[in-house]
Formats: sequence, structure tokens, C-alpha cells
Amino acid sequence: MPIAVSLVGSDDRDLLMRLRERGFRVAQVALSELDMVHPIGSKGPDAFVFDVRGLSRLPREIGQVKRQFPSVGTVIVARALDPAEMLEAMRMGVNEWVAEPLQYSDVDAAIHRVARVVTKPLVGRTIAVLGAKGGVGSTTVAVNLATALRVASGQPTLLMDLHLAHGDAALFFGAEPRFSVLDALENIHRLDETYFKGLATTTKAGPDLLGSSNRALQGTMEAMRVRSLIEFAATAYRHVVLDCPRVDAAMIDAIDAASTVVVVANQELATLRAASRIANDLRLRCGPDRVRLALNRFDPLSEIRQADVERVLGGPVKYVFPSDYRAAVAALNRGEPLMLEPDGRLAEAIDDFARDVGGLPARPKDSSKSGLFGLLGGRR
Repeated sequence: MPIAVSLVGSDDRDLLMRLRERGFRVAQVALSELDMVHPIGSKGPDAFVFDVRGLSRLPREIGQVKRQFPSVGTVIVARALDPAEMLEAMRMGVNEWVAEPLQYSDVDAAIHRVARVVTKPLVGRTIAVLGAKGGVGSTTVAVNLATALRVASGQPTLLMDLHLAHGDAALFFGAEPRFSVLDALENIHRLDETYFKGLATTTKAGPDLLGSSNRALQGTMEAMRVRSLIEFAATAYRHVVLDCPRVDAAMIDAIDAASTVVVVANQELATLRAASRIANDLRLRCGPDRVRLALNRFDPLSEIRQADVERVLGGPVKYVFPSDYRAAVAALNRGEPLMLEPDGRLAEAIDDFARDVGGLPARPKDSSKSGLFGLLGGRR
């Protein structure tokens, strides 16, 4: 599990990218946003890094953070080794001080020395599903992934529709949520597990749903608020699936909190061009190990072969979902994920996909006589 770092008060883009390249899960936080991003009662990151190079004195927020998160280590990045300020920082509870000229290896080592050791069980897995272009079926993939995870694991699973207004995930579940993801974001300071689960809707298919709002968003939503919501959801559910918009910069920043990011494309040139750009950006942001490529509505007779897709996208296509337009549309019209009637290659492929990204045991090879997915091999 990557070390979660809150980089506070820094506008040094190079520092941010270097830390991410070294495997840290870094969130940029303004000093004015600390209360919102890390509210009282939240678990906090594994380490705080305060960049004070642009300040005339140490910010009071350092002491506030140490009182609220006494077990979380703190690193100061400063312009110089100032003995008076270092003594003040030590009194505040700061653990490490790194001064210019900045060596990123020194910052890396300092974070590793102070990072909180997690002794409790790891939080749930979060899988972000992102379409390379409109109409590639990313919501279909996300909804059926959440359903397959719930069925295969038997563990609490949440589908969060991050299209803040007028998203479609609720239609796929045949659900009419009373509350939305926008309600959760607007009340991020109130979140506890009971309140959060009260906002979610339990669907007939099994997963809980935090759906999109029917009211338009006024202005923009801060990435750190969205990130805090995603991280909180992972403490309440074993599996969290995010249905993500591809054009919202705040959402792209926020999904760095996901364990796995799946980019969905198909065998169409414009989509592949967009997918190549998105995948490359995400690899730089999240690291290549967390970004997976999925090919939806795969047609083996297409002029664009899987090998062509992999060459364009710069990496292997990890998941391939065969085309079954009729079954997908029929499931949508019924308001039931197609995984509830798991008969056919598409359902089989999604089940395998869910087990892989969810860290679940593979489906038994001889499935013709076992369980809910026993019919998967019936139609070829």
C-alpha cells in the first residue's frame, strides 16, 4: 500500500511529481483547506510534509495537525537550517527538517522515517473506471463491476457516481436515490460511517449506490473534497467502484486516491487517440502499476486488432469485454445489471475482471455445476 502524504502549502510542481514518481500517494493541500481535507475524526495521511519556503514564519497549522493527528509524522521543507525555527518546530512536534538545496532523496528518506505504521487492517479497495470517450460503455462496466464484486466477495460494495449532476448509474440499477454524491461532498465535515451509509441507497442488485444529483452543480468542486470523500468511502466498504467523468479536472486529480484506475476504450480511432493521452497522463500521475487498460465491445473481426490497440495505448490491454449490445441494452431497460443473469461471455469476462481487480480468488475452471456463475460457460 503506497504511503499517503499530504503536501501542505506547496506550489512546487516538481516536488509533487518527484514524490509521486517515488511511489508516494501525494495530495496537495492548501493551508486554508486543512480543516476541510482532514476534518476532526478522519484518519489522516501517513505523513504530512509542510513546505514553508514561501513563508516568513512557521504556520500555526503545524501545531494544530500534531494535536489532531499525534501519531502522524511531520516533515518541514525549508529554505535554510534555521536553529531558532528548528527549535520551534521541534516543540510543535515536527519530526524532520529538510533544507535547500533540495535533494529529493532526502525528502524521500525523511518521509519513510516518519510515516505512520499502519497496524489496523487495510482499508477497502477503490477502483476508478474512466471512459476514454463518451459512449464507450464505462458506466456499464462500472455498474457490473460493482455487482460482480458484491456477488463474488459477499462483502459491502459501493458504486459512487462521480458525475456530480445527471449521471446514469442509478438507471442501470433501477434505483431512485433520495440523496446524492453532491450531498456527501457538501457535508464532508459531518461524515461518519452511520451518516455516510444513510446517504447511500441499497440496490436490488446488492451494491450500495451513491448516485448523481438531479440538480446542477453551482461552480466547481474542489479536488481535495472529492478525494476526502473517496478515502472515507474506502473505510466503510470493502470495495468502492468509482464511475468517473473524463473531462473534469478535479475528478482526475481526486482519483489518485484509487487503488486501481481502469481506462475503458474500444476499437475506434478517435477513442484510441483519447485513451492514449488519458492513459499516459494517469501513468505519470498515479504510477504505471495502478493504471489498467480495458477494451469494451471487442470485435475480433475488426480491422483494428488488439495488438494495434496495445501499440497505440503503449501497454497491454489487461481486460477485454466481448460485444453483446443486445444483452447490455436489455439489462439497462430492466434496470438490472447484466451480472444478475450471468449467462454468456460478457458476464464471464466481467466476473474475471472483478475478481482480478478485487483481489479475489479466480473462478473455478469447472464452473458448470457450481454457484451463481455456474451458467457462465453455457453459451459460447
